[in-house]
Amino acid sequence: MFPTLEGDESQLIQSPDDPIPWTYRFDWQNKQLMQGPDGRYVRTQSYAEYLEEVTKKILNTKRFRYAIYSENYGVDFLTDIGKMRSVVSLPVIKTQAEEALEAHSEIERAEVIDIRYEDNRVIFSLEIEGVRGRTRTEVDVWQR
Repeated sequence: MFPTLEGDESQLIQSPDDPIPWTYRFDWQNKQLMQGPDGRYVRTQSYAEYLEEVTKKILNTKRFRYAIYSENYGVDFLTDIGKMRSVVSLPVIKTQAEEALEAHSEIERAEVIDIRYEDNRVIFSLEIEGVRGRTRTEVDVWQR
């Protein structure tokens, strides 16, 4: 009645030797996918680049905005744009960002090192530890 799996659990666990995951690169200035000279969409080339791009996509996506994503994808603080300083504290934003990033299957640990206001932007400095490596990045999350 129930299927049985041949072999042991070690065969079911994804090995670090598997191909590096990739995602399409996004041009955040023009709000569209990047295209190469041949017109094809550009993919990430390294694991660090993949982690950076996934981090940017998660932190720039409002939670529950798109039906294609699971309920854990995206952040809640984007709904509070315009009332940030008076309504939502930076520690709350930090916690929400870390939780949203750690919900991704490829990210094991995310730490917001710094949040700062620069001109009319809010910038996160992050350290991301993934299944296959780690990276540090800065993400421009939204315009004030």
